[in-house]
Amino acid sequence: MNDANLPQQVIEDNIDFLIGDAVVLKNPNSDPQLLTISAFQPSQYYWIEGGELVHQDDVRTATTAELQAKRRLSEAEQALAEVP
Repeated sequence: MNDANLPQQVIEDNIDFLIGDAVVLKNPNSDPQLLTISAFQPSQYYWIEGGELVHQDDVRTATTAELQAKRRLSEAEQALAEVP
């Protein structure tokens, strides 16, 4: 029995994100909500839950602080979150 909470998808391409990864859009003027990768599309595109298609350069993995806040943090908020 596999007790690890890891995706069981075979990775055939060199991709940056896995199905189920929480990501945020990099553009600070875009929607700050957390997004979830639902599928990989060849040519470095990903389907987001809800049907949006994004290029890998337009998203990044959500930080721990963003996961706790349930949204993308501004640079200032991110800096404060890193202070112990």
